[in-house]
Amino acid sequence: MGIANMSAPSRKPYAALGVLTSLVFLPALVHAGVGGGFVELEEGINIVGLGVGQIPDYQGSDDYDTAVAPFARYYFSGQRYINVLGPQITLNILDDKVLQFGPMLVYRFGRNNDVEDSVVKQMREIDDTVEAGAFVAASYQLSDDPRNRFILSADLVGDTGDTHEGYIGTVGARLWMPVHQAVVIHVGGGFSYASEDYAQTYYGVSGADVALFPSLGGAAYNPDGGMMDVRATLGAVVHLSREWHLGVGARYQGLMNDAEDSPVVAERGDSDQWIYGVGLGSAWE
Repeated sequence: MGIANMSAPSRKPYAALGVLTSLVFLPALVHAGVGGGFVELEEGINIVGLGVGQIPDYQGSDDYDTAVAPFARYYFSGQRYINVLGPQITLNILDDKVLQFGPMLVYRFGRNNDVEDSVVKQMREIDDTVEAGAFVAASYQLSDDPRNRFILSADLVGDTGDTHEGYIGTVGARLWMPVHQAVVIHVGGGFSYASEDYAQTYYGVSGADVALFPSLGGAAYNPDGGMMDVRATLGAVVHLSREWHLGVGARYQGLMNDAEDSPVVAERGDSDQWIYGVGLGSAWE
């Protein structure tokens, strides 16, 4: 069914908002630890899709890689669902049209000698790890069009292994605004907060690595925990039909405080982190 024959608002185009937002920002999960705040769907919609985007080579890098990853969500009881978003899995256990809450798993990729930077690739490797925690979100419909919504979300996960042995949490808000029967734009913002253990693992410099950074004068760099970054998002979803939907978007992530001052970032990378991409998804009831 073509766009010209679509009635507005439609349940499936509304569902595609979550599909394509997730696909567009999916690569961010690999390195930046974004929680389940990019996924918002109407009840009873099952979805599947694939996204491709550009992501920083490592946290704080100024080199970029291409990432491709799948997305899927399955409703099994009312509003309850399981969501697979690349390296992240969430389970909503609430049967509620406004609130979502449940457990969350994230597979966080580490850093090794595959990175582009000639100095950072010599640093000690950071192993991949699995983080576990929970997410919560609240979605408020703002008009008769179910695509017009305001969403608040937060998540918190901690290391289940011995890679960083810390935690990281995110808080975010997003606004969805239909501008045409077949086009919806979204804007958002948020921040992340992490423990000292997390900050020292991904932004610290210690041991033999200190010699790689003459500016440290032989002293280790031991960052504190706290606010790690602020972020802003902008994107759009185009409803190609009732089943197929295309999304494009970008996210700016500005590293802050001890993360920004880390020589891994300040000397070898960039505190301005960009993530952008495109995704294609299919939705059905």
